[in-house]
Amino acid sequence: MITAKAQSALEYLMIIALTLGIIVPTTYLFFRYSSESNVQIVDVQVNQIGRNIIDAAESVYFSGEGSKITVELNMPKNVVDVYILANRELVFRISYEIGETEAVFFSSAGIPLTSDDTSDDCVNNGNCDLSSIAGVGLKKIKIQSIGDGSGGTEVLIEKSAE
Repeated sequence: MITAKAQSALEYLMIIALTLGIIVPTTYLFFRYSSESNVQIVDVQVNQIGRNIIDAAESVYFSGEGSKITVELNMPKNVVDVYILANRELVFRISYEIGETEAVFFSSAGIPLTSDDTSDDCVNNGNCDLSSIAGVGLKKIKIQSIGDGSGGTEVLIEKSAE
């Protein structure tokens, strides 16, 4: 009798071990796949947002001084910072569980970009802060062609107050 009880207990333990041996790796693979797909979704969203802003900037630049476009964008939660580098590049800093990365966008026409940042670094070097448009949610971004003070034009990118 004791061996029959021991045998059935051992069989139950083997069934539980086999079940856990299947469930645990399957769960791990599922969560790993879903986190990778989340990274890809955010990358696609940021690429679309960056291209939309640059396309609108090119449009207002070539339309002439005083032209303006307001763009509504749904910013993903992973975007932690946005800035303009050297008056040429629009940079999105993105944070994931595995680390940080940057997505850089620039105009093929080489149009000068600026923001409403009045710091010395922005005025003198063209490294302008756009962190007001970072963060999750719906953002209205005003893109406007303005005079650069030397007879040319540049594109101002700022969060819209509308």
